[in-house]
Order: sequence, then C-alpha cells, then structure tokens
Amino acid sequence: MKKLTQKEEEIMNVFWEKGPMFVKELKKEFSDQKLHYNTLSTIVRGLEEKGFIDHEQFGNTHRYFAALSKEEYKKKTLGNVVKKYFDNSYKNVVSLLVKEENISLEELKKLIAEIENTKTNSK
Repeated sequence: MKKLTQKEEEIMNVFWEKGPMFVKELKKEFSDQKLHYNTLSTIVRGLEEKGFIDHEQFGNTHRYFAALSKEEYKKKTLGNVVKKYFDNSYKNVVSLLVKEENISLEELKKLIAEIENTKTNSK
C-alpha cells in the first residue's frame, strides 16, 4: 500500500467521515484553506490512482468515495510500520511501548484479559 501525504490523509478523513461527494463539495470542507478546485481535483485523482478512492460518473462529473475503509487503512498502515521498524513482530512493538512507559503494566494486563476474553467468546 502506498503512503499518503498529510493532505491526502486529510482528504481521506473527509471521505471516511462524510461519505461520497463531488470535488465541489469537498472544496467546501476545506474552505478555511486556500485550496483551488483544480488542486483538490488533482489530489483526488491521485488518491484514485493509488486505490484509496473510486468514483461513479454522473454525466460529465464524478462523485468520489472511499474505496478502502478507515479500519482497513489503519490495519495496513500499522502492519507496514511493524514490518519495517519492528522485524514484523508485534511483541517488539508492545515491548517498546512498555519500556517507553507509553503503556502501563496495568493497561497491558487489561489488554491481555480483553484478548483472552475475545478468544474465549469467539470459540
């Protein structure tokens, strides 16, 4: 999966939050920024080329929509980070979080209990 720029991620968040829309509607979501219609249109077409957005045609115009859910994006992005920086080991990720005190042992114990509970209930 290709990486998103900050602006692309902002645009994707709008699609994930608001649903399908035309570029002119998307432009309204960025009215506080000086983004030209053509600039937004170019970014949206780039997102479509990357496989993040798809469209349906209405006459001469397109209505765009997210082709990938936010959850799918988060999973793939996390998977890429774990693979690239943690030798494809989620254990190494958790270990770093504990060492850096980003997660307490109590939180870790709760997480383990939740995971065990989920596995028990899915059987």
